[in-house]
Amino acid sequence: MNVLITDGENRSALAATRSLGRKGHDIIVTGLDPDNISACSKFCKRNYQTPNPLKDGMNYSEKIAEIVTSEKIDIILPMTEQSIYQLNRVRDHLPKNVILACPCQEKMDAVSNKFRLFQLAQDLGVPIPETTFVSGIEDFLEKEPGIANFPAVVKPAFSKIADGDGLISAGVMYAADRNELRLLYETKTILRYPSLIQELIVGEGTGLFTLFDHDHHLVLFSHRRLLEKPPSGGVSVMSESIPLDPEMVKSAEKLLSEVGWKGVAMVEFKRDIRDGKAKLMEINGRFWGSLQLAVSSGVDFPALYLDYYFNNKPFCILDNYRIGHRLKWLLGIMDHLIIRIKHFDRLQRLLPEFYTCRQVIMELFMAKNANTTLDVYDSEDRKPFISEIKFYIKNLI
Repeated sequence: MNVLITDGENRSALAATRSLGRKGHDIIVTGLDPDNISACSKFCKRNYQTPNPLKDGMNYSEKIAEIVTSEKIDIILPMTEQSIYQLNRVRDHLPKNVILACPCQEKMDAVSNKFRLFQLAQDLGVPIPETTFVSGIEDFLEKEPGIANFPAVVKPAFSKIADGDGLISAGVMYAADRNELRLLYETKTILRYPSLIQELIVGEGTGLFTLFDHDHHLVLFSHRRLLEKPPSGGVSVMSESIPLDPEMVKSAEKLLSEVGWKGVAMVEFKRDIRDGKAKLMEINGRFWGSLQLAVSSGVDFPALYLDYYFNNKPFCILDNYRIGHRLKWLLGIMDHLIIRIKHFDRLQRLLPEFYTCRQVIMELFMAKNANTTLDVYDSEDRKPFISEIKFYIKNLI
């Protein structure tokens, strides 16, 4: 089968390339740079450079359509929100026999619009942090005096917002006090749109990975985040497989059933140390950065995803995977450490309890053992790691 995997710069794309390449599929990789980590894998048959879907959506979609035709692609796996958004815009213009393996944009918006998602969670009784819903700057000025819990977390409703032919990226922001909160709303263009102001939840971050079919889970896997980049909350750089939590499984099923979701998703929670409840953080309606952990632990989501689209198998894998297996992203841990040292005082105010710098250094240099998989580095497929180091050094310089 000819499989097109987009956004080859991402670790999720590399995990899918290796997974499906090992199954004997012909993998075509696209990316902004021809030497991206997935394109360098021995499991990539050919690779193509594309325009940036964040900035040049129309030309990006046209390039993908050209590749689909020339390579006789059977299925497209878009790996990022921006690729999903741009390709959903031209879904009806793709050849009829080609599968675009992602939900339609209406479904994507239902889980990626945090404003609507957290309102839905409230209605369904899914625990969430204490939340102030802000429709815009005037609404903020009205509600700001009533916000008392600091530090506070500020989340734009969308992590990607359409801007002409491109998209504006937006991430989670933090305010240590009222002055910082006001400054964010005065200076950040993205906060002119709907946003959330939430209490900061201190507790273990957990991701529930699912292959979902309309109203039930087909496949489940769960992990906890041990280290993130940035340390205050972001992408996982060290994670560990854990048993399924029935509370999280039920909450995810409620939310995804209400949306009528079909496909893969990561539902992220944090277990509040104050009351022990698992509280919703977000839903990502795509493959996730720590995808390799699931694959290495025995749940091969990319392969199962292809089965789902082509064979419609009524499989049900809910708890058959290795527990306590770890995934380490070495350069991500290095970044975590640099940020920790550079912003030590501020991070101590935001999150006083997490790994010490000494423990992080130990994790970095005691990287590999029988119960650990290294993300990107693979002794049987080393070129992606070499490529990653080159880009890392180039960015440092």
